Order: sequence, then structure tokens, then C-alpha cells
Amino acid sequence: MAKKDSGAKSKTNVTARAAAKAEQAVCRFCGGKPEVVRVLTPAGKAQMYRKCCAAAGIAA
Repeated sequence: MAKKDSGAKSKTNVTARAAAKAEQAVCRFCGGKPEVVRVLTPAGKAQMYRKCCAAAGIAA
């Protein structure tokens, strides 16, 4: 059985992945840094709540 060539290039573009990870994520509604918390309604159902939109004055 032949060994793989150790000089073969990776299929994953590590530089592009690092750049994408380093980018700041923005909220699609208010444009700020997304701050999301999980709250429970009185009925016991979990709901995601955007604190960033509430701080910006946008009802979401």
C-alpha cells in the first residue's frame, strides 16, 4: 500500500476560514453586535430575545 504524498495541499483554505472567523458578526435588524438571550415565557416555552435590538429601539 502506497503512502500519500506528504507535500499534497489541503483542500481547506485555512486563510479564508481564519478571515471569516475574525470578521465581526452584525445583527441583521439593527446592525449592532448581536446579543441574544434565551428567556422562558410564563407558559414555559423558551424564546430567543435580541437585547441589541431593544437597546437600539427596534422592536424584534
